[in-house]
Amino acid sequence: MSQKCKILLIIVGYLYLPSVASEDYSTLQNISIQANQVTIDEKTRKLTFQDNITIEINSYIIKGSNAMLSHQDEKLEIYGDPATIQSDAIDGEAEKFVIYPNESMHLIGNAKLLNEGNAITSNFIAYKISANE
Repeated sequence: MSQKCKILLIIVGYLYLPSVASEDYSTLQNISIQANQVTIDEKTRKLTFQDNITIEINSYIIKGSNAMLSHQDEKLEIYGDPATIQSDAIDGEAEKFVIYPNESMHLIGNAKLLNEGNAITSNFIAYKISANE
């Protein structure tokens, strides 16, 4: 099995196992992470992605300089200068995104979010992830 397939299987396992145990796991059905470098730390159960990160989750496209996926904390952190997010419903940027599967997304540090014509700017924005997006 190629290294790329192994990494994809690990990522899917990290994101889907916690959500399969929950009642609503429709939010993160499709995910793709691309990066120039991927590091797996089996002791801490963390994946680190570096350089030219592109993450696609359902209709969301997130870009940043590096990212970390933590199985223990059940979150995905994306860093950038700035990191960006786009979908049909939102367009945003921040120094850091923290995504909690099936729950919410936090935009931290010089955060800007355009949602259906409404512009929000703050150091911290919490956005509820909708299963319909």
